[in-house]
Amino acid sequence: MKKNIYLLGLIILGVFASCERETESKELTDTANSVKITGQWEVTAYNDSTTIFGPFKVITLKDTSAGNDSITIQDSEVKFWKFQVKAAADEKNGTFETKLSTCEISEEGIGIKISNGKILNSDSIYFEIQFEDDETPYGKIYQLKGHRING
Repeated sequence: MKKNIYLLGLIILGVFASCERETESKELTDTANSVKITGQWEVTAYNDSTTIFGPFKVITLKDTSAGNDSITIQDSEVKFWKFQVKAAADEKNGTFETKLSTCEISEEGIGIKISNGKILNSDSIYFEIQFEDDETPYGKIYQLKGHRING
């Protein structure tokens, strides 16, 4: 009877050790597969296929105050549109978006929508942006496309 209990204990211990190693391995794999979503980017703004403005610099920063699932996107040169906004980010997929956020540097607190944000091959960025203070609020979808210049 003692042999059976001892054997059963070893089997259970082996199962726990195996599960722990699998969890550690999965965490390492998830980290290795994440896309670096932060950095400095040189982008050009388009409306459909027409160039609107650019190139200019945009920065994406990790927003530690809001947790790991948020970044701040900012027109760092304030040449295209004066904006700084938080967006939900998924580093595993390299995607980001916001349904509606408020511009953090606008005195009027204008609304900004970002959709289809994606980091491609860790060195290219694409996202669509709309502004409440456009001629027609949220009337135009601007496509911002560019490449990583630093970070």
